[in-house]
Amino acid sequence: MWRNPLEGMPLAPVALAFALGLATATRFRPHPVTLWLVGSLSLLVAAWLLLHRRIGAAALALMLTTALLGFLRAAAPILPADHIARRLLPSPIRLEGRLIAEPIRWTPDRTRLVLEAEAVTEGTARRPTRGIVQVTLYGEPPPLTEGQRIAGEFRLHRPVGFRNPGGFDYPGHLAREGIFVVGSARADRLDVLTPEAPPWPVRIKRWAMETIQRHLPPASAALLAGLLLGERTDLSRAADEGFRRAGVYHILAVSGFNVALIASAIFLGLLLLGLPRRLVAAVAIFLLLGFALVVGGQPSVVRATVMGVLLLLGLLLERETNLFNSVALAALLILLWRPGELWEPGFQLSFAATLGILYLSRPWISRLKARGWHGWVAASVAVSLGAQLAVMPVMLVHFNQLSLIGIAANLVVVPLAAVATTGGLAALLLTLLHEGSGDVLFQSLWLILLALRGAVRFFAAIPAAMIHLPAPHPATAVSFYAILALLPHLEGRRWLRVGATTLSAVILAATLWPWVRPADGRLRVTFLDVGQGDAAFVELPDGRRVLVDGGPGGERRFDVGERVVSPFLWNHAVAALDAVVMTHGDPDHAGGLTAILRHFRVREFWDNGTGDRGAEAIRRLAERQGILHRQLRAGDRIWLGPVLITVLNPPATLLRGSLRGPASDENNNSLVLRLEWGLASFLLTGDVEEEGEAELLARRRPLGHLVLKVAHHGSRFSTTEEFLRTARPALTVISVGAGNPFRHPSPEVLERLDRAHARIYRTDRDGAVLLETDAAKLRVTRWASRATETWRLDSEGG
Repeated sequence: MWRNPLEGMPLAPVALAFALGLATATRFRPHPVTLWLVGSLSLLVAAWLLLHRRIGAAALALMLTTALLGFLRAAAPILPADHIARRLLPSPIRLEGRLIAEPIRWTPDRTRLVLEAEAVTEGTARRPTRGIVQVTLYGEPPPLTEGQRIAGEFRLHRPVGFRNPGGFDYPGHLAREGIFVVGSARADRLDVLTPEAPPWPVRIKRWAMETIQRHLPPASAALLAGLLLGERTDLSRAADEGFRRAGVYHILAVSGFNVALIASAIFLGLLLLGLPRRLVAAVAIFLLLGFALVVGGQPSVVRATVMGVLLLLGLLLERETNLFNSVALAALLILLWRPGELWEPGFQLSFAATLGILYLSRPWISRLKARGWHGWVAASVAVSLGAQLAVMPVMLVHFNQLSLIGIAANLVVVPLAAVATTGGLAALLLTLLHEGSGDVLFQSLWLILLALRGAVRFFAAIPAAMIHLPAPHPATAVSFYAILALLPHLEGRRWLRVGATTLSAVILAATLWPWVRPADGRLRVTFLDVGQGDAAFVELPDGRRVLVDGGPGGERRFDVGERVVSPFLWNHAVAALDAVVMTHGDPDHAGGLTAILRHFRVREFWDNGTGDRGAEAIRRLAERQGILHRQLRAGDRIWLGPVLITVLNPPATLLRGSLRGPASDENNNSLVLRLEWGLASFLLTGDVEEEGEAELLARRRPLGHLVLKVAHHGSRFSTTEEFLRTARPALTVISVGAGNPFRHPSPEVLERLDRAHARIYRTDRDGAVLLETDAAKLRVTRWASRATETWRLDSEGG
């Protein structure tokens, strides 16, 4: 007899339809009136069908109505006239507002605040306003907490991300949070308007953090705070990376694992006190909701809390709870509350892992037990495998990461984390009763935390513990999940096995193709959008690859090499680079190269031999990794396949005595490279200034070229009239950050380029600039607008 697969979980199709409506809204934008008319019609049709007992057709009509509601919920909000995003924002501007979240200190001298704007002062006029603003404070801030009112001088602007192929859409992420304006300010210029009075969830979390830090060494305290409260700000970068490499990072994000442990500990503890079962369930619901308020409203917390509350309600009401229905309800509540969460990795990972465990692990546990596996071992392996398989495409899409030892690592790490989490909760509660007894339990936990850190370090140190792959095509991801859906039903069904095998072969071919695809005989140069810095990726006609500079990075900086350049390379199926070039040692060019040398196999490292301690550290890292080091000077010529790379700068005797001091000396000794292939030529100038350009002109270097990478981000001390007259570029690219404090590119340079009749492309406006040539034509693409222009190389015309 046929059994309805959705029996007992009526909310599953509703949640799915609503999510599909949200997803479809990103592709199509019909008029809202049309949607309301179609939705009303489908609802009327559903009612008519129900009256005539045509249940299946009525359900489909209701699904369509739900999808249309999702479509409407996803519509971009209409900002009111007094919203701060609608104002012309002079800089700086005095802003008053109320903190709506706890400050996050993400480096020693930088603190992130999120506030609800209340008023702005322009000149002497104070005007009320509204809207959420995210700002970064530089320096040591005063004591701040959620709910306080503050005021200060802020530099506000629209959010701008790094617009590169396959890159993270930062403005889109903020828009989904309701943030359309960001800014920065100096902490010493901030005025606190109301006293510090944190709400009770913040007070409890602060007390827990302070208690943990008082009783444990810093490394163990940071780990327990992550396990128990999801607080990872004090976790060292090395520890954070270790958990990622080992495939166990999920235990540091409060999720179903943590909530289940907390709920179970509370439930069993209350039962041991001899309380009635129903009263225990009621109290446990109250405490579980309180825990969720303390740790925050992340999707994983909301999902796990909703499921936990429904299970406890089932005990309270003596009703059985369907777990799939609970997952659907949690998803529906989150998406109704914050529809943008559908696109966030936290939401996707949380629900994918949960569904993987519920759908895949149950049949696998039975099969493993039937083959003689011990019960807890079978359950651990099945749960870990189900979760890891379900989140694999999500991890690749958002992080390009695939853990090869995650299943094994979870078998060791998860039990230790479970003991540490429940023990940490018990230690906090015991400390409330007696400080000394709580300290004894904390010290016992220290050994568990030490073992946990050691296990993570062991698994993370395994070669190829985690590999990086390109984000899969949506069709590949859908095919993968189709296979997962078929897995529990393959036994005894030959046609399903054939289908799953065929899909697996297609996925394998699609995954391998980017790595084995032959070179297409074209030269490509991509000037990446890395903010106020430089990074250019060169793909040669024979398939070789060169990276020139790695963007900003280093201590107390956003690491562009780690967060922007590396993901770009992974998405282009790059595992090895034939050469990495450090034009000079400035952090905005060289800072990101540390991450590049760590993540990719590099055959050769080219530089000019100068720079500060940061540049020297990069050279030492290259030496430790056995990379061939070339210190280049003017006159060196390097053939990479059909492409000739000529070094034009620095001279054999380095330039010294620049009028603007040692920093200009470093710039003037930048590597200047000329790439030639047929009629196509590119001049990459680093940060060379007017003295360096004069040296190039005096030594009659071959400066004529088609494409010029404008030196020093368009500084007025570079790209002189004499240099442009000799170089005669047809196209120029300026790598520069939006709203940078140096006001690059300077108006003088833009005027010079205009007088030279050179086409100007800028990464602050155009995003990444992609140049591709087949030796007959040159195609230039502005990634931000996807606009493409074609130039004929024989005439250098557009």
